Amino acid sequence: MSRGWPVRGLLRATEMPLAALLSGASLAAASAPLPLGPLAFVALVPLLREAVRRPAYGRALRDGFLAGLVFFGLAFGWAFQSTVGGGLALPLAYALAIPLLASSVALFTLAVTWLARGSPLLALAAAPGLWVGVEYARAQEWLLAVPWNQLGYALADTPFLAQGASLAGLYGLSFWVVAVNAGLVALPRLAPGPRLALAAALALPLPLGFGAFGEAPREDVLRVAAVQPALEERERHVPARLGANLRRLLDLSEPLLAEGAELIAWPESAWERALGAGGDAFLAAIAHDFETPLVTGAWQLPAPGRASWRNAAVLATADGRTPIVAEKVHPVPVYERAPDGPLALALARAGLWSGRFGRGDARAPLVLARGGAAPAALGVLVCIDASHPELARALRVAGARLLVALANEAGSGAWSAAVHARVVRLRAIENRMPVVRVANTGPTLWIDARGRVAAELAAGAPAAAVHALALAGPLSPFARVGDAAVVAALVSSALASVAARVLQNRERGDS
Repeated sequence: MSRGWPVRGLLRATEMPLAALLSGASLAAASAPLPLGPLAFVALVPLLREAVRRPAYGRALRDGFLAGLVFFGLAFGWAFQSTVGGGLALPLAYALAIPLLASSVALFTLAVTWLARGSPLLALAAAPGLWVGVEYARAQEWLLAVPWNQLGYALADTPFLAQGASLAGLYGLSFWVVAVNAGLVALPRLAPGPRLALAAALALPLPLGFGAFGEAPREDVLRVAAVQPALEERERHVPARLGANLRRLLDLSEPLLAEGAELIAWPESAWERALGAGGDAFLAAIAHDFETPLVTGAWQLPAPGRASWRNAAVLATADGRTPIVAEKVHPVPVYERAPDGPLALALARAGLWSGRFGRGDARAPLVLARGGAAPAALGVLVCIDASHPELARALRVAGARLLVALANEAGSGAWSAAVHARVVRLRAIENRMPVVRVANTGPTLWIDARGRVAAELAAGAPAAAVHALALAGPLSPFARVGDAAVVAALVSSALASVAARVLQNRERGDS
C-alpha cells in the first residue's frame, strides 16, 4: 500500500475545501495595505470555479462561509494589535462580526450555485451584481455598518486601475473586479468568437487610466498645512499631558506660517478642550496668533436635547470664530458609538461596550476666505466617515472643491491607518476632488483629484509640511449620479439572471 494513501484518503474523507481557502487568503492579501491589490482580479476564481463546476448547496454554503472567515478574519487582523476599547469589547466585536461577514460570502456563493444548477454561464454573468449587492448591504447602517474591505479598494493604491471610480464609484470597481474573476472562469466554456468578445469587454475600463495621467494641473490651488503630532494613545486626553501635547502641536505648526499656508489642519480629536455651544475662545486665540485658519478635530459637549457627546471638527479663524464644520456621522460601533439599542445597552451594562459618542449630523462645506483669490469651499470628514462614499459625494455636490479628512489611528495601529489611507484615495478619484488626510500617527497625505499621492508625511513620527493642491473642477459622472443609482444598475444585472433562472424552472415544470 502506498505511503501517500492516508493523506489522499484523509483529503477524500474530509473533502478539504482548498478552493475556498485559496480564495479567502487571496481576497485578504488583496485587501491588505500591501502592493498586492491587483490580486483581487483572480482571488475569486477558485471559489467561483468550484461553485459552477459542482453546484451543490451544502458545499456552496460551507465553501463560501470558510472563504469569508479567512478573508475577513485576516483582513481585520489589525484588531489584534489595537489598544482601543478596554476589556473584552474589541475581542467580542471581532468574534461576533467575522462570522456575520463570512455569512455574506456564503450567501453570495449559494446564490451563484443556485443559478449554476440551471446554467453555469448565467451564474457567472450574475456574480458581479450579486457581489455588489452584498457589499453595499453590509456597509449600510441598517445591516452591519462595515464599510471596509470592498474589493474596489484593492485598486486604490494603483490609481491607473482605479480611474473607473469617477464613473461608477467604489461599487463600480468592485463590479469590474468580480466580472474579471467570473470571466476567467467562463472563458474556457466559450467558443473562440465569444471568448474574444468577453475578453475585450472585461478590458474596457483600462483605457480610463491613460487619460488620468496626462491632465495638466489647474492654476487654482490651495496651500494646506498638515500637522502630524504622533501622540501615543495612552497620552492623549490625559490632563497631565495637556500642556505637553498642545506644545507639540504648536511647535510643529509655527514653522509652517512662513510657507504661505492658507489653512492649517490638525488631526482628529487633537484639540483636548471640550467644545461648548460657543466654541472655544482659546482655540480662536491660537488661530488669531497664527493669522491663518485652523481646522482640528475636537469633542463637542452634549447640546440641549442630546444625550451624547459628538466627535466633531471645528474651524478656528483669525477673527475669533470657532464654528463646528463636521460631526462624525458614523462613530465606530462598540469602541466609540454610544449604545443606542437594547443589545448595545445590555452590553454596556455588562462592561462590554465602551462608546459614548452619538451619531452626528452631516454638515455643509465650509467657505474659506483667501487673500487675493476667490473663497474656496472645503468639505471636512472625521475618520471613519471617509469610508462612506455618500458623505464625500454630498460635500462635493454641495460645492466642496477639496476634502480634509481628519483621522487618528494611534490606538488601532499602523495597519488600520494604511487601510484608511487607501480609502481616501478612492474618495478623491470618485469625486475628482483633492483630499488632504491629516492623521495623528500618519500616514498624512496630500492626494490629487486622480488619487495620486502628491506628498506625504511618513507614519509614526512627529512631522508637518505645507503643500499645494489644485482645487476640483467640474463634477465627475459619479458625483452627479451617486452610489444608489450605480448599485441599482449593477444589481439589476444579477436580478435579470435570477428572473431568467425562475422562468427556466417554470418552463421545465410545464414541459
